[in-house]
Amino acid sequence: MRLGYGVRVKEIKGRAYVDVWRYENRDGRRVQRFEYVGPLKDPATEERVRVILDRFQAQGVQEFRRRTGRLVARGSAP
Repeated sequence: MRLGYGVRVKEIKGRAYVDVWRYENRDGRRVQRFEYVGPLKDPATEERVRVILDRFQAQGVQEFRRRTGRLVARGSAP
């Protein structure tokens, strides 16, 4: 199982922009998906990053519990 998420700041033409990323399944493979949040200078960008990362964390915990619960139900150690 591969769960992960994070923040990336990328500079384009002298301006810094913020993306968040996470792993997701696509066609049976784990791929890194990026989502643009906003310019680094924008004060609202920090709050948007917080909200998105909170959502990613909740989804990650839910997925972990789903997978480990399935293992426990089968009698395997997680």
